[in-house]
Amino acid sequence: MSATTFYSILFMGSIFFGLIIGASLGTTEHRIRNDLPLITTDCSCPSCGHSLPFYHQLPLASFLFLGGKCHFCHERISFRYPILEGGTALFYGIIFLLFQHTPPIYLLLWYISVSVLLFARCRRHYRSLGKGLCIMAFYHVIISVLYLVLYQAVLISSV
Repeated sequence: MSATTFYSILFMGSIFFGLIIGASLGTTEHRIRNDLPLITTDCSCPSCGHSLPFYHQLPLASFLFLGGKCHFCHERISFRYPILEGGTALFYGIIFLLFQHTPPIYLLLWYISVSVLLFARCRRHYRSLGKGLCIMAFYHVIISVLYLVLYQAVLISSV
């Protein structure tokens, strides 16, 4: 695999990971602000409480396919969710492009940005905020290990 192909795959992975983190960030923020459990087996509509199937939870795509409304109660979904998901994906992609040859920098910037945003939005809910930051750290540790292993594999194969 050429280095260009590899970096293209990592770039697309960065955007995909940004979508997932954006969706998780929106959900975590909503749950912290409403004193809901942060770790659950399902997601539900904030308006009607109906449990959402996995295909209604796809970052950005679900909002577009459902026309910005809940499938069950037809209430409008807040526009902040797709903005947060798309903005996080865009940010992760740009940071990757700027620092693609120094993975520790972009991985650290990703985590710091999410942490600052979560802290700024939920600073009055200290106990739940700590749990939310731990969840985001867990996601970032997993993706960081994956990125670093892939990055090292390409460096070794290109030598």
